[in-house]
Amino acid sequence: MKKDMISFITGVVVGAGAVAAKDYLSGGTDKTSSQRNEMEQLYSENEKLRNRLRDAERKVEDLLAEKQKMSSKLKEKSNDSDDLSDDLEDAKRKIKKLQQQNDDLMSKVQEYKAACESYEIEITQLKNK
Repeated sequence: MKKDMISFITGVVVGAGAVAAKDYLSGGTDKTSSQRNEMEQLYSENEKLRNRLRDAERKVEDLLAEKQKMSSKLKEKSNDSDDLSDDLEDAKRKIKKLQQQNDDLMSKVQEYKAACESYEIEITQLKNK
C-alpha cells in the first residue's frame, strides 16, 4: 500500500513536471502566467464583490431593524392619536352637555327673575292698598 502511494505521488510529480516542461518549451509559460494573473484578478474581484455583498446584507439587516422600530413607534403613535381623539370626543360631549345645562339654568334664572318681579309688583300693590 505504501508502494502504491509512493508510485502515485511520483506519477503526479512527474506528470506536473512534464506539463510544466511542455508549457515552457511551447511558450505556454506566458499563457499560463497571464491565465494565473487573470485568475488572481478574478479572485480579487470576487473577494471585493463578496465583501460588498456582506456589507450590503448588513445594511439591509440594519434597515429592516430600523423599519421594525419605526413601525412599532408608528403603531404606538397611532394608538396615542386614537386615545387623544377619543378624549377629544368625550370632552366635546361634556362641553355640549354642560352648555345645555347652562342654557337650562339661565332659562330658570330668567323665569325666577320674572316671578320675583311679578311678586314685587304684587307686594307693592298690596302695600298701597
